[in-house]
Amino acid sequence: MKNLRFFKMKRTDFAIRTNLFICLGAFIVLIGCKSQDAPAEGLSGNVGDSTRKAQDRLDSLRKTHYLNNDLSIIFLDATSWIMKTQMDLTRAEMAGNKKEMVDSLVINSTKGDTLYLVLRRMYEAGAVYAESYTEKDQYRAMREPDSSKLWLQKYFKESTPKEALKTLDKFQNDVTVINKIVRK
Repeated sequence: MKNLRFFKMKRTDFAIRTNLFICLGAFIVLIGCKSQDAPAEGLSGNVGDSTRKAQDRLDSLRKTHYLNNDLSIIFLDATSWIMKTQMDLTRAEMAGNKKEMVDSLVINSTKGDTLYLVLRRMYEAGAVYAESYTEKDQYRAMREPDSSKLWLQKYFKESTPKEALKTLDKFQNDVTVINKIVRK
């Protein structure tokens, strides 16, 4: 019985040492990864040079897969859904201009979900074709948060139909600007 306790104690000691070495190894790997994520000079935000190179490569691959017809559809969809939403909000504005109307017409509807998806595609195309990292980051930020419900709440929650129409005008302006960037 005494030998059995000694054996268990020795085995526990070995397990503790092994786990400590594994944790130490993981910690060293983590520190190594953190040091490579440090911001490179001349780049915006906390994005490292290797991350930028990977994103540039991914953007280059995406550009080769976009066809002019695909890009036209992206911009037509975005414009079409913005206009549909504007028509609904204009009717709501005439009917009373209440905040609850925006919630039911945009945030809590499938039309709002579709609006989010088409604008997300449009902003992704803008990020792919943008020439500066600042523009790329700006367009990618417009896709966040990564949920239609949260995105719609971010831009339309507590808005009256009139305020929501102004937001849609900004999105329509982005469609025009990004279309010009893509068509260069």
